[in-house]
Amino acid sequence: MGPLEGIKIIDISTIVSGPLAASMLGDQGAEVIKIEPPYKGENARVMGPIKEGSGALFATVNRSKRSLAMDLKKAESKKIIYKLIESADIIIDNFRPGALDRLGLDFNSIKNFNPRIIQMSITGYGETGPYSKRRVYDPLIQATAGVCDAQSIDGQPKYMKTLMCDKITSLTAAQAMTAALFKREKTNNGQRVTLSMLDTALYFMWSDSMYNYSWHGDDWAPIPNIADFYEPVKTKDGHIALVAINDSEFSGVLKAIGREDLLEDERFSTTENRLMNVVEMQEILLNAYSEFTSDELVERMEENDVPAAKINRREDIFSDPQVINNSSIINTKNNGEKIIKGPKPPANFLDDEYDEPKFMPALGQHSSEILKEYGFSNDEINSLIEKKIIQGEKFD
Repeated sequence: MGPLEGIKIIDISTIVSGPLAASMLGDQGAEVIKIEPPYKGENARVMGPIKEGSGALFATVNRSKRSLAMDLKKAESKKIIYKLIESADIIIDNFRPGALDRLGLDFNSIKNFNPRIIQMSITGYGETGPYSKRRVYDPLIQATAGVCDAQSIDGQPKYMKTLMCDKITSLTAAQAMTAALFKREKTNNGQRVTLSMLDTALYFMWSDSMYNYSWHGDDWAPIPNIADFYEPVKTKDGHIALVAINDSEFSGVLKAIGREDLLEDERFSTTENRLMNVVEMQEILLNAYSEFTSDELVERMEENDVPAAKINRREDIFSDPQVINNSSIINTKNNGEKIIKGPKPPANFLDDEYDEPKFMPALGQHSSEILKEYGFSNDEINSLIEKKIIQGEKFD
């Protein structure tokens, strides 16, 4: 069930950017077949803490899929993949330029089997250009897109401590695939969609981290980065997040901490003045915040309609009352028993009933089942297994 029920996706991507995008659509009801090398699987299978032979990262970005373990480099796999493509809606990859041609999976080849197919191709830097052939991981895109510079502390560049570029590429790919499906409804034609992690990261960064590099001409003045306002607030017993942008919020902060006198200080009298004097303002406020506990300060801010929240440790997320209220964390089952915790699909489609996300598939778990569905005989499937074209269970 779900809004994408009936949509068929072939996922030949690896690691995070492609698999997570496919998993998102699987969570929304699409049927996703994950194809990966037999007998070893893809590299991400051992990423994260290991349980029952698989990593938590892999389990999270590959839920709501079935597994077909197949060697796409062998000629005999072509009959299988082309058969799947005939009735598929989307095929998603994240290979370096040239790989699809070598596999016979370039768009000009696959559209011969299905002119309505949508091919979603993700790359690191793009399909052409000086960096296009590079092997790419998330930190490299953070470096090139200015993310590391934006996180600098005292001139020392820092990585975001999450696979930000991979995951925003996943989100963008999922949105682009649904847009392509919508366009196909009007034209009845498929198309190839290309997406680079670099372009996605720049798009994500630009509105705030790059606003001092946006205007042409010299009739404007740069201001401090908006993120300079976002220093965690240290309290007596921990930290909170506090953001006061407009005049009423700033006034509320001062009332909450008993420093209304600062409203008369010209340096802080308007939003523009506060932006220009953010360092001095933060020094004064941070000293005042340390006189309160986290709970006291959040309560005072809430009473004055100021955006504030206690900073949770990751282990605290599960007991946060709003997370509990939203049922944000779900338990995925395997063979009827809870095996892993994770986020629920975040978008709530109120006219659709969701099936519970399915636990990640074991390598080749559905290979024989899938080939049987696509018309392969028991003898053909057994022969493919013997030749190690696929990994699966033989039929008697």
